[in-house]
Amino acid sequence: MNWLDYPNFTESEFRCRHSGETKMHPDFMRRLQHLRSVYGRPMQVTSGYRSPQHPVEARKRQPGEHTSGRAVDIAVQGAEALRIIQLALGLGFTRFGVKQKGSGRFIHLGDSPDHPPGIWSY
Repeated sequence: MNWLDYPNFTESEFRCRHSGETKMHPDFMRRLQHLRSVYGRPMQVTSGYRSPQHPVEARKRQPGEHTSGRAVDIAVQGAEALRIIQLALGLGFTRFGVKQKGSGRFIHLGDSPDHPPGIWSY
């Protein structure tokens, strides 16, 4: 993957904290870069790729879309979270997780064809 194709992001932002891998899917990254361009503001990535052995994924019955490189968690809150979700819906993202209470507020954005469209809260 050529990270220069995604000028608003760096490879290190997406590195798995467990394995050090950055197996992001190019189609997802193109979509995310498009979202960032339309949004027009920085987006802080808190979680990108996760290996299947990552502790969060290892606890799941089936690994999530982070393991396919088709999901990201973005630190954002309030009206800006809603704005990103609205834009993401129009750009083909199909999965949205929302954590907007307490500390560590973020939204999960995904587009994995292997997972059904949906929205949930943490």
